[in-house]
Amino acid sequence: MGSILINIFPKLIYEHLAKTHQGGIVMEYVKTGITEFDHLFAHGGYPKNNTILVLGGPGSGKSIFGMQFIYMGATLYDEAGVFVTLEETPEKIRRNMASFGWDIAELEESGKISILDAVSSRIEAQDIEMDILERGFDVETMATSLDKHIKRIGARRVVIDSLAVMGMYAKSEFESRTKLLRLIDVLSQKEVTSLVITEARTSEIGVTEFPPETFMFDGVISMRLNTDTQERKIAIRKMRGTKHVLGTFNFNIEEGGISVRP
Repeated sequence: MGSILINIFPKLIYEHLAKTHQGGIVMEYVKTGITEFDHLFAHGGYPKNNTILVLGGPGSGKSIFGMQFIYMGATLYDEAGVFVTLEETPEKIRRNMASFGWDIAELEESGKISILDAVSSRIEAQDIEMDILERGFDVETMATSLDKHIKRIGARRVVIDSLAVMGMYAKSEFESRTKLLRLIDVLSQKEVTSLVITEARTSEIGVTEFPPETFMFDGVISMRLNTDTQERKIAIRKMRGTKHVLGTFNFNIEEGGISVRP
């Protein structure tokens, strides 16, 4: 695949190196650990510190995709990560991810992964995350808690699952978008590469509709499950800071997680 990538992007890679030399800009890139997916980018991964929206319907593999980004960072690239859960309890996440051979608890103990629990009713009252639970999705409270987790383990990766919960607590669409803008601003200040997961909207004919707020993100990745054929597909809709292959690609959820078939 490396030779294929060079054949596809020789001019693009040259132009990037020339720009780096002339402008003195050093760009860094973050690998997901999903090899064939990383090969869809001209430089082998996301631009460092990008904030990326991951859109998908039920069963499309969004949460697995997000945790795989965190897990591979911790185990392959020595980058600690924070997984913010707004839907499932940490225990359920650990149990589900164990089916892929990922020992999340062990990585938590070693300080490579931290799960920020914003859903469990079993959190101790004095924990700041209980405040999140009681007040709903409060961005400022979330920012304080997230900052604590990032600093504690020196995180370089963050995943928030799922943005759809934020809309449940918003009184209006305006408030929802205001909170989203603040959340993106918070993430951009943390010097982390982050994935923000949300539910995709679909039209009556089953075509995915991209919400207006996608323009706020540095990148957009869409994932979907065809319920008729049971095929899963992934596409990079945009990614600031790097060239990427256009198109939709099949992917599988296997024993070791997600693998993309270009």
